[in-house]
Amino acid sequence: MSAAAMLLMPDVVSTAQTPGQRPPRAGTAMEANLDEGAAVPPPVQAVQPAPAGTARTLRAGQVDLTTAGFWSWALIDRRTGTLSGSANLAARSDTASMIKTWIAADYLRRQAERGAGVEDTRLKALSQMIRDSDNAIANTFNTANGGSTSINRMIRTCGLTESRPVASGSWSTTEVSARDGARLAVCVADGRAAGPKWTAWLLNEMRQVRGAGRFGIIDAFPPDVATKVAVKNGWINRKDGKWHIACLAVTDDWALSVLTQYPVDLGMAHGANICKQVAVQLGTTA
Repeated sequence: MSAAAMLLMPDVVSTAQTPGQRPPRAGTAMEANLDEGAAVPPPVQAVQPAPAGTARTLRAGQVDLTTAGFWSWALIDRRTGTLSGSANLAARSDTASMIKTWIAADYLRRQAERGAGVEDTRLKALSQMIRDSDNAIANTFNTANGGSTSINRMIRTCGLTESRPVASGSWSTTEVSARDGARLAVCVADGRAAGPKWTAWLLNEMRQVRGAGRFGIIDAFPPDVATKVAVKNGWINRKDGKWHIACLAVTDDWALSVLTQYPVDLGMAHGANICKQVAVQLGTTA
């Protein structure tokens, strides 16, 4: 399957949704693209491992993969605002742990807006949620943020157009498109998500992601570049018999999101490699 880049007008992100673009009410976790009418890559052989990255940055370009299941990507050039991506960049999948960057941002921003500080114990917990992807901590802060109410704040604050909460209020099954994933990354990086007091702290935590959650886009870069890449990934083996992988990464120059769903027997590493391969193919040394 060849997914040529789709070049769009600069992606002007406002703090309010465009009229007529309010996401429909969500139900439970979905299969990607079922209600989108977007192109779906056909099931073919597994993608081959990507080479070690040598890129210094990312630029809009063509991505060619042969892989089973669904995948999509979207890239925002932060210097120009230009959005590019796969033909199905508006198709929905789920965030899994990728949404934890918003959970942290929403809590921190709202505390600052109230004029309240953040206790050291809570800050350490938020750090653990980002760096180690702790689910129990995410549950606690998602509840404190108001669950689906918080997701709707994300949609308004970051100017998202396909994202929507699920009826259960579960953070893990929040629906998002690759385009909205890239917009969310920009929203975190430019300070709208966490606010001026906490943005630098949150981006630093995202650069320190470790263990099982450090994979995908960041692996396309050599170590000296990777230290500047802020990431938050989601990964889960769901009851539908598929891995659901969501990758988000952002630097001063670009924001990239990659989504994929595929048969569970291919393993988690398959999805991690899809995220990496997209970044490798968009990479440039200039």
